[in-house]
Amino acid sequence: MTKLQPQTNHHMISHPLFKESPHLWADVSNALRKKLYEHDDRIVSHGDAANNFWLVLSGWIKLTRQTPDGKESIIGLCTEGDVFGEAALFSHANYPYTAEAIGRGVELIAIPATIMRPLVAKDSHLSKHIMSLLNERTAQAQLKLEHMTTMSAAQRLGCFLLRLCHMQVDGAKTLEIPVEKHILAAYLGMKPETLSRSQQQLKAVGVLVNGHEIIVSDIDKIREFVCNSCSEYGSCEVEEDLNLE
Repeated sequence: MTKLQPQTNHHMISHPLFKESPHLWADVSNALRKKLYEHDDRIVSHGDAANNFWLVLSGWIKLTRQTPDGKESIIGLCTEGDVFGEAALFSHANYPYTAEAIGRGVELIAIPATIMRPLVAKDSHLSKHIMSLLNERTAQAQLKLEHMTTMSAAQRLGCFLLRLCHMQVDGAKTLEIPVEKHILAAYLGMKPETLSRSQQQLKAVGVLVNGHEIIVSDIDKIREFVCNSCSEYGSCEVEEDLNLE
């Protein structure tokens, strides 16, 4: 565990949380810890004391819950620019899920809960931004449930890819997704073989899959294929941002 020095961490300052709340960096930089994880490394366990708020700098994280009889549910996938461990914002809270690294080179920032809680309590701008992030996560979970009934499997995969394109800082439409097929399929609510068929169907709208690399060559086509089946059509920030590109 290594203390980070502000003058050497330009990559970290670029995280959306610091971009939206620039003064936060000065408040937390001396307490930050950068941590690296490899594939299948466990970051936190369901029920652990929520001692850190986590920012994803690079790589992929899966969030899971498990039943006593061993059934696992994938409730979230996080990647560059995301946050997780929001339970750390509340006193005496525990993590409501297990977080594990997917692929190699997962790079995270841990902000101690003892630092983050008082900052959120006294800084209204930071508090509003954090609440916005949590509200967006809740809204996405609700929309995902809706999509299970209004969209085909191929459309759900297409929506997932559109959101990843939206998150690309440099506007690139070549996505690297080191997520095993069964994990991605479970997250999207389908079987692995259905995911394979969905990838084939998306070729018609300009999506090419080569292993973990996915090329989205025509945003307009995939948006037309996906968005007409979503109740957020016309008001989705992903759709609006991609329209501007």
